[in-house]
Amino acid sequence: MTTDTNIELDDMKEIIGDFLVETDELLLSLDTNLVKLESAPDDLNLLNEIFRAAHTIKGTSSFLGFEQVTNLTHKMEDVLNKLRKGELKVTQPMMDGLLESLDLLKRLIEIVRSGEKQTLDLTDIIKRLEAEQEGITSGTPAIAVDPPVTDSQMATTRVDTPNGPAVAQAFQPDKAAPSPQARGGTEKKAGDQTIRVDVNRLDSLMNLMGELVLSRNSLVQTIGTINKEEVGGIHAEKLNHAAASVNYITTELQMAVMRMRMQPIGKVFSKFPRLVRDLSRDCQKQIDLVMFGEDTELDKSVIEEIGDPLVHIIRNSCDHGIELPDVRQASGKPAKGTIRLDASQEGSNIVIRIRDDGKGLDPDAIREKAIERGLGTRAEIDKMADKEIFRFIFEAGLSTAKVVTGVSGRGVGMDVVRTNIEKLNGQIELDSKRGAGTTITIKLPLTLAILQGLLVEADQEVYILPLSSVIETVRTEQADISYINQRPVLRLRDEIIPVISFASTLRGHGNAVALAEKPYVVVVGLAEHKLGINIDRFLGQEEVVIKSLGSYLGITEGVAGATILGDGRIRLIIDLIGLFNLARKKR
Repeated sequence: MTTDTNIELDDMKEIIGDFLVETDELLLSLDTNLVKLESAPDDLNLLNEIFRAAHTIKGTSSFLGFEQVTNLTHKMEDVLNKLRKGELKVTQPMMDGLLESLDLLKRLIEIVRSGEKQTLDLTDIIKRLEAEQEGITSGTPAIAVDPPVTDSQMATTRVDTPNGPAVAQAFQPDKAAPSPQARGGTEKKAGDQTIRVDVNRLDSLMNLMGELVLSRNSLVQTIGTINKEEVGGIHAEKLNHAAASVNYITTELQMAVMRMRMQPIGKVFSKFPRLVRDLSRDCQKQIDLVMFGEDTELDKSVIEEIGDPLVHIIRNSCDHGIELPDVRQASGKPAKGTIRLDASQEGSNIVIRIRDDGKGLDPDAIREKAIERGLGTRAEIDKMADKEIFRFIFEAGLSTAKVVTGVSGRGVGMDVVRTNIEKLNGQIELDSKRGAGTTITIKLPLTLAILQGLLVEADQEVYILPLSSVIETVRTEQADISYINQRPVLRLRDEIIPVISFASTLRGHGNAVALAEKPYVVVVGLAEHKLGINIDRFLGQEEVVIKSLGSYLGITEGVAGATILGDGRIRLIIDLIGLFNLARKKR
């Protein structure tokens, strides 16, 4: 009897888990589509998608006995049903009520997820939804209803594809599994094509994949040695064919395992239409959010970390970047500003760009704030190019906002962006033109588990640099190197980049080695910072798996971990956050 009860409980947990996964996707689609409905109130297909999403959540929650979720979605469904039948018109108060209902629905789902016996007070929101429905149909609105919102009164969202504008969201409600009541006996469910896998199992698979990559590297290097020594004859030829086959299969298997952990960045992007809509209302601005590349995929671990930085950047674009409509028109711009958010894959990296056509950054104001904060002397800061001045934006507590608002102005935000990008071994660049807008470019590795490494030698030691962080390499004899305060710097185009002696910095010996003794400088980037690393020679590029140093060595500043190369030797993988910190201490 007890066993049967346990089985029933396990079955119920699995069903609730499926419900939460499905509902999360439907809530994402509702968030995006309700915002779109404001600018396309007569789009019947859109209304049907929204209605189906609410109907699915209501049906499944009713089946599972989640009464509050059922009651709230039922009231939302009543309003949406009348909208699609043409018995109601989309109004601003109505959309406010539906979006507030969606926020409460998200909180209820989180309560279900936590397993707590908690309830929310839904009295007010249910009365508002009932008033919207009954007031209009009876001819005596219980809430004063404004006329439909015009295009100039709201923030809209447009999703573009390479072939032009299109409605293309990461999660489509009509692709979701239907509610239990709607499922027919012969109808094939969408869920039949997918299975849920615990993330821990994927992590274990990824670890095994890493070991296979290491073994592959060792095999390929051993075969290379045999070929150089020209031993083995026909057997060596067969071995070459077998090694080539193993190499190909390992690469394909590795990509397949990595794809299992990949998620579309649209999962993150889908939150921003609502964010921009609400911020534009709060700031009394007109903002058009344009999104591209939502199907670009990233590793799950990277997806989880990139959301907060993007929120901060978009909030800044709405509050600091885009001007008020009358200010824009006075300067010859359209009243409605535009924020463009796009993602694309470039090699083994993902590049995310956030552009706005606002007022841009004021380098003079940033200079004054930097001097006020003691980030440099006036003489030093006045000599800096604008691009270097813009980097001060990422310093904690630095804000040029004249008024502190609920959105920004407290000097908190861009330092959080930098911290999160550093965690991911990413790079961030900021470019701005006064009066024309600002562009922020974020470059991230596709995955953090297996990385492309650049093998370099310095003082007879071999180190591995994450290739995604390498910007360029320069020969010392051809570089424009000078000294500031007896410290070497590299003048590269319009930037001044500090240079360190790699091995001596890691060993804590300062920067004693003369640059003339080292023929190369590798320029690496971390968030908005750049650093030149002096090395002896390049040894090539190799795919490496990061292994922990273990409890005996613990955390060693400047070292992310180690890997085993094809020759069986253990080599250190450089942690750029630690290396940059060591470089700052030595300067």
